[in-house]
Order: sequence, then structure tokens, then C-alpha cells
Amino acid sequence: MKKRLFIVSLLAIFTLGAFAQEKEKPSFKFYGFVRNYACYDTRESLTSNSEQFYYMPKDIKLDANGNDLNAQDNIMLLSITTRLGLNVSGLSFLGSKTSAKIEADFAGFGTSNTVLRIRQAYAKMDWEHSKVLVGQAWHPAMGDMMPDVFSLETGAPFTPFSRTPQVRYDYETKNVKLTATALYQFQYTSYGPDGASFNYARNAIVPEMYFQGIIKSGGFMMGLGVDVLTLKPRQSYTVTEKETIYTAIVDKNGQPVHDPITDEEMYVKSEKDVTKTYKCNDQLMVSVTPTLFASYKKGNWGVKGRITYAQNAAHMSMISGYAVTEKQENGNWKYSSINSIGGWVDATYKQPLKTGYLTFCCFAGYTKNLGCMNEIVGDIYMRGEKNMDYMWRVAPSILYTHNAMQIGIEYNPTTVGYGKPDNQYRMYNPHTVTNHRICAMLKYNF
Repeated sequence: MKKRLFIVSLLAIFTLGAFAQEKEKPSFKFYGFVRNYACYDTRESLTSNSEQFYYMPKDIKLDANGNDLNAQDNIMLLSITTRLGLNVSGLSFLGSKTSAKIEADFAGFGTSNTVLRIRQAYAKMDWEHSKVLVGQAWHPAMGDMMPDVFSLETGAPFTPFSRTPQVRYDYETKNVKLTATALYQFQYTSYGPDGASFNYARNAIVPEMYFQGIIKSGGFMMGLGVDVLTLKPRQSYTVTEKETIYTAIVDKNGQPVHDPITDEEMYVKSEKDVTKTYKCNDQLMVSVTPTLFASYKKGNWGVKGRITYAQNAAHMSMISGYAVTEKQENGNWKYSSINSIGGWVDATYKQPLKTGYLTFCCFAGYTKNLGCMNEIVGDIYMRGEKNMDYMWRVAPSILYTHNAMQIGIEYNPTTVGYGKPDNQYRMYNPHTVTNHRICAMLKYNF
């Protein structure tokens, strides 16, 4: 009897489980767009993604006749930011609603520059007030509020820009949102002795941490966040040391020659350079980057702005880094951050038409190099041109949208003040260089 009851109970459990699985099915939604950018520049510039992601014009570089080699017009047309995405939802887990996202484009690194790359790939659990996200997504320092420009750099380097693997927790009510995130570098990386690499952050063991609070009321939103990054720039160091060599003196028969008085073998003393590698124990490079942002929207009007004090925020596409500020006798180094302040504001207006609508936007950004708090005695590791003092940009744009199609044009003049650095990387006697970029976009959404 007990055996029959046990079998019936098992059958009931499996039947209920199968019924639940049949009832709870995931839903899939594909999305994306085909996007073409055409950009014309009046000057050679610091860019990425095949010159579509724009940072700044390069400084004057004179040839033997005094001509500026960087004063060169160029133009390009590319489709590599065409995007494909998949949203998955509909299943529950531990009382939460779950979802997932996979998103890719063709702007990865390769010999042809048309390599499929992951933009976002994460799983998410939503409860009534709490949310947990695990995977690669927008860095929370910029993901909650971005400029409305359509250019690929989305306001960088005046604002944080990054997508990165993370474990993120959000607590959200109607008017308040609190965020705590642990992040790990992958595509957007810090700089160091070996160039750009995620190894400096991984070897530090401590994950990058970001904490943020947002309040909302009507059309107003305001937020404050702080990012803490820890790097270990070096694992070892190599030095060249003098080593004494004693070479025995031999006769023509190859026999050692002896001193006629002491009868000891005779030697020739010499020195040679020997390269040796030692494990180092450098001080970790710790930096703190706070950011303050706000937005307001009413009707067809909207305005946004953000200001960021960047300490070694190169991994977030901002102009900053760190430098060697002490070299100890035991071979270890100490570091200090190179700081900058960056800010932007943009205003938008949406004008409905009989068919579709127009979006007018004007973006303005400014960033200033603040240098290092300590005297620099070694190398500098940073994003951007190493003699930049300040940079500003004013970029008006107009975008027409009708059904799935969008077409727009943006004028993007960017001016940089280049100077000569002192021993704390503060610039003096700057001169200005300007690039005029005109960018046109044709985009089909699906």
C-alpha cells in the first residue's frame, strides 16, 4: 500500500511539473537595425571603430617644410554598426520574472573590421522592487542617462561610455532607484605598461565597484554615482645589472697559466650586462570617479546634463589615466591618478509632422585636464593625446523619423587646446586645433 502511494505521489509531482512547464513558455522578440554612417573630417583625429567613434583632433605635426601633416581631409561610409538583438522573457525563477538579452553588431576587431562582436549579453531577475542583472551590459555610470545625439560616441569623451561584464543589483520604487554593481573589464579597458588590457584590473582581484542613487519626480530626474577602480599595473620588472666574469688564462696548449710566485691559476677579470627579472609588489592604483547627472522633460522638450570628475577613467572612454610618481630602491613603484573634469548638456525638441517627426538636438561638451596631485617621475598611462589641456564641442543635429526609417545629419566641430606639460602633467601655453566633422546617418529599424 505504501509503495503504491509513493508511486502515485511521484506521478502526481511529475504531472504537475510537466503542466507547469507547458503553461510557462518563454517569448522571443528579435530587433535591430541596418545603420550606415558617412563622416567627413577636415583633420586627422583620434578615433576607433574604423573612425566612426570620435574622440579628438590630433595636434599639429610639421614636416621638413613646415606643413602640418595632420591637416588632411578624409571621408568614409560604413555599415559595421548594423545591430542584431534578441530579447527573451516569460519564465519565473525564485518568485521573480526573468529575462535575457543578446545583442551584437559587426564592429569587432579583425583583419576586415567586420567581425561580429557581443554588445550586450545578460540574464535578469525582476521582483517587485529588486532587480538582479548578471552579464555584459551598459556601464551603470552612463546607462541610466545618455545624450540624445545619434553619433556613435554618444557624448564621449565628455561622459562615461562603456559596456562591461557585471553583477548589478537595483532597488527601485516609484521615485527612487538605488544601484550597487561589481564590474569586470573586457572590451573597454584601462591602460598600463603593456598598453590597453583588462589584465591590470583582473590581477588586482578587487572588482570595480559602482554605487548610484536616482530620484524622480514628474518629468525631473537627478542622480549621483561613484565609481571605484583598483588596478595592479605590473607583475614583475626587468633590470640590467653588472656581473663580474673571471676567465682563466690558458697557454697555447689550453692549460691554465699559474702565477710564478703563488702558483695560483691566473684569471682575467671583466664585467658584462645581465638582464634579470624580479617579481614586484607595487602599490595598487585606486581611483574614485564621482558623477552627477539630471534631466527634465516636458511635452516635446527635453534637457539633460552630466558632470564627471574622472580619476583614471580611461576604461570608460574618458580622457584620464595615471602615472608613476615614485620609484623605490627595492624596484617597486607607486602611482597617482591623472585627473580631469568633463561635462555635457543637450537640449532636444520633437516636432510632429504629417508623416513622421523631426528631432532637433544641440549637444555641448567640455573637458579639462587637471593633472596629477604628485610629481611624475616615470611613465604616463592614459587615454587621449598626452599633451591635451582642454577640449570642447558643440554639435547640433537634426533627425527625421518616419515608420522604420531614420535619416539625419550632424555638425560636430571639436576644438582641443594642446600645450606643454610640467612635472605634474598640467599644461601651459596651449594652442588650439579644430576638426570639423559632418556626419550623416541612414537607419532602418526592425
